[in-house]
Amino acid sequence: MQLVRVIGARLFAGDRPFYFAGANCHYLLTHAADVNQRPLVTEVLDDASRHNLTVMRCWAFCDGPDEWNALQPEPGKFNETVLVGLDWLIQEASRRGIRLLLTLTNYWTDYGGMPAYVRWRHGILDRTQHDYQKHPTSLFYTDPHCQAIFRRAVSTVIGRVNSLTGVPYIQEPAILGWELANEPRCEGPDGNQVLQHWVAATADFARELDPNHLITVGLEGFFGPSTPELTAHNPYESAAHHGADFAAVFSHPSLDFASIHLYPDQWRPLDSSPKQLKSFMRTWIQSHATLCGDAKLKKPLVLSEFGKRDPNSYHGRDCVYNVDRETAFREVLDCCRELATSGGPLVGVCAWLLAARQYPDYDGYTLKLGTAVVPAPLGPETEAEGELQPVVESRNTEGGRGETTTRIIESCQKCDMGPFRGTGAAGTSMYPVPEVEEPAVRLLRQYGEDMSQLCVRAAVIEAGGDDRESGQR
Repeated sequence: MQLVRVIGARLFAGDRPFYFAGANCHYLLTHAADVNQRPLVTEVLDDASRHNLTVMRCWAFCDGPDEWNALQPEPGKFNETVLVGLDWLIQEASRRGIRLLLTLTNYWTDYGGMPAYVRWRHGILDRTQHDYQKHPTSLFYTDPHCQAIFRRAVSTVIGRVNSLTGVPYIQEPAILGWELANEPRCEGPDGNQVLQHWVAATADFARELDPNHLITVGLEGFFGPSTPELTAHNPYESAAHHGADFAAVFSHPSLDFASIHLYPDQWRPLDSSPKQLKSFMRTWIQSHATLCGDAKLKKPLVLSEFGKRDPNSYHGRDCVYNVDRETAFREVLDCCRELATSGGPLVGVCAWLLAARQYPDYDGYTLKLGTAVVPAPLGPETEAEGELQPVVESRNTEGGRGETTTRIIESCQKCDMGPFRGTGAAGTSMYPVPEVEEPAVRLLRQYGEDMSQLCVRAAVIEAGGDDRESGQR
């Protein structure tokens, strides 16, 4: 495995073009920190490997005293057990040929993130006492105290030497790159300028710490004032006012590739017709790809979150009911495949959400993989893991999907879903586990196979004549 770098609007692993299919699993860090929860991690990594998914995006933060397995339970104080869990996670991903895109903080309240820094700064004891009107999350970007603590956390993670392998993180090829924040926004009249300044300064800071890895920020992709001709492609009218101007943010040279998300269930009217939804999803992806291929940006593009709710799940009532998950995945992956194989800047897709079978489907996005679990071929012998205990989860709310969903298992059991049932490789599941994987999973696996073949074909073309553009980063 080699470090991935950028040349022009493409990614390269060594001298081979790098295209990928991947998935999100936000909980990998906190569960890796507990030896009894590690089967929920290895199961996901094994599933990713056998489905041709070569990138996993996950959190590399967890902040606050009310978070389970917090990486930073108090400002500037770090839990070595959790850091060793991150060491182990990176080692296990490497053994399966999987690269990790590690996110350093979150705009939403999940796992602490930016709101935790604001609470620390203003002496707010816990999230139940946090008045967001008085102390909005946007204070994080400009407050020197918040930024000093955050940079200490970033330095602690990026500057770490793996305690299990002895490899410094900045030299670890199993790390694809660093994502500065998940879905940052900054509302208000100066929001665009504030967020752009923060991203630029933080990207430069991360680049000083690690000159080897890719750096990005997990924007949702909303078009803003810098591209008024494109705001009509936004999913809803107010999206241009979230302070997250896609083109303006990604014009900064320290950002190596652009990121967008896609959630039709949260962004579009629930009664959208199949034709309307397909048109929106394609236009959303294509408009960003066109912009990234233009000389103004000239950067690779990654669809780093894409999800469609399962209409049969508890939250299925909150989804675009005229389009099922298979149809949405087929449309999105076909569009991405066309862009990738035509030489465009679209280089990767990460679906939301891949999880172990025992892990409850809190928001209806978890992909159903079926009962079959096949361990992936590994490198050196893996560490023995303890007996799996019941799922433990952050006492938090699920943000970033455009709503909040309580993440307490007991509350989910009260939602007329009955007891946990169905058996998976790691234990029980909130929903019956189907014997065969759902069609959307098969489509994602085929996309992963297609991207693997594209890497090989593109490498042959490169070997026949190096026509790569200048601009290595």
